[in-house]
Amino acid sequence: MLTRLNKQSFSLRTLVIAASKYTAIISLSIVAITSQALASETVNAEPAKAKAELKTKLSHLISYSASFSQSISDATGKELQSSSGKLTLKTPNQLRWETELPDETLLIADGTTVWNVDPFVEQITVMHQHTITQNNPLMLLVSDDEQQWSSVEVKKLKSGFLVNSNDENANIVSLVIEFNGNVLSRLQSTDRQEQKSLLVFSDIKQNQDIDASQFIFEVTDSYIIDDQRTQQ
Repeated sequence: MLTRLNKQSFSLRTLVIAASKYTAIISLSIVAITSQALASETVNAEPAKAKAELKTKLSHLISYSASFSQSISDATGKELQSSSGKLTLKTPNQLRWETELPDETLLIADGTTVWNVDPFVEQITVMHQHTITQNNPLMLLVSDDEQQWSSVEVKKLKSGFLVNSNDENANIVSLVIEFNGNVLSRLQSTDRQEQKSLLVFSDIKQNQDIDASQFIFEVTDSYIIDDQRTQQ
């Protein structure tokens, strides 16, 4: 699910959801979310009750695939970047992010390792998955790790849920998860630099069989491999 992570393309790009700026599993068709707008949409509900409701809703999300449109904007609302592609998720902790426009890129998280592929230059960056996903509220979509849940606060919104990170080191500081019924329909995130990202999903297939090969990348001899796992 992703453009180059080190360029904020996940997600997440973002996932999605960028290794250092995981606004990739996530950025999109520009919706500048201000704290005032979020506050006005908040429904009075106890945080513990809202968190329990979100956990229950996400516990039914076993697999997910959809096309996405993505846009990233700065703190003033100016659009910085837009893209489109396909996102595939499967619990636990598996993700595939393919960007088709403006450039073809691929990111695969297989549960332990992240493969960030740039077909244009035929280069693969390999990273430990936990170094990207730790302290990232986006991982709540594919993980039931209690440590992840304990590091966030949840508020109920009219259109979904607002997740705020309590971790001062988190790259994604807030995340809005929206549903159409029980189907995930939209993700909006704000990073520590106050950049806003939005993912809008279409052609959604939720809880249908996904082939395991979607989360495997076959390395060919023509690709240059930058393995950062030893450095991490």
